Amino acid sequence: MSDDNDDVVKNEEAVTSTPMGSEYEITFSFHSDNDLERSFDKAEHWVKSGVKPDHIYLDDRKLRVINFKKTMRDPLLIQAGVERFIDFRCSLTISDTDVDAVFSSVCYFESDSDPTYINPYDPELSSIKEVLNMVSANLFAYLQKPLLKVE
Repeated sequence: MSDDNDDVVKNEEAVTSTPMGSEYEITFSFHSDNDLERSFDKAEHWVKSGVKPDHIYLDDRKLRVINFKKTMRDPLLIQAGVERFIDFRCSLTISDTDVDAVFSSVCYFESDSDPTYINPYDPELSSIKEVLNMVSANLFAYLQKPLLKVE
């Protein structure tokens, strides 16, 4: 007879393990000539309230790193009536002027198919990079917004 705790441990291991063939990374970086106000707080808010990740692996203010997993519908194909999903793990490293967003374990799939993990030779790589660039650009734009002054 299986113990419920064993099932929980197995499920957690499945979520945190990196599948074979998914070590390809896509990196986006942003540098601001001016300090970004409360950059870590704003990035954390963007992740939790905007992205709404499936799982947050690391949220460490001292290291200034946020690492999360997200599955999202491909916004480039929605209007064409194609329901494709993109699944990725993102690691954000944040300083007062720089932000690095590294996407790993990136795959795409339709609801009735197995995932295909991105590699440098995948014909869908440019399309997937465009979607991940949209995610990064959204974050970078949010970080540049000035904080509201309440009087």
